[in-house]
Amino acid sequence: MHTGEMVKQSLPLLILCGFGAILTWSTLSGMTEILESIPGLIVVIPGVIAMRGNISTALGSRLGSAYHLGLIDVDNLWNNDLKQNILGSLVLSVLVSIIIGFLAYLTSLLLNVSPDPLKLILIVLLGGVSSAIILTSLTIGIVYVVFKKGYDPDNITGPTLATIGDIITMLCILGSAYLVEVIL
Repeated sequence: MHTGEMVKQSLPLLILCGFGAILTWSTLSGMTEILESIPGLIVVIPGVIAMRGNISTALGSRLGSAYHLGLIDVDNLWNNDLKQNILGSLVLSVLVSIIIGFLAYLTSLLLNVSPDPLKLILIVLLGGVSSAIILTSLTIGIVYVVFKKGYDPDNITGPTLATIGDIITMLCILGSAYLVEVIL
């Protein structure tokens, strides 16, 4: 691919991603009340955002590689390779969410914060899994559109999923925190 084509496909998207990052962290500033009411929640956020970004962009990259290798195409998107990638992504989301919740609990204890371990792990699990379902669906949609338009998925999926993933994950954590706060 020529440099001009890569810049044409990536630059507008990267500018939008910058605005998305601002939106994500603005959302965090609106979470002050819930962050104060659930000790240790602030410790969770960077880990969950990193987890979702890593899992979603890895899924997008694997699908891009499968496309370049001819394993999937626009007409053959819903094949066994895609299904296995989706399952792997969702299983990783559940397992890593539980681990992050537990590590956030331990980190909070080291910082002399006394969180409720059940609350913290449940928030991470609900937020991680709900964002996983949303982002996995978006990943498939983005990859499909990119294939359809004839763009290189490597130029589009990574930055798009990283930014959208941050926004959606932050909203899912916020929603999960409010839900768990009401339930427990």
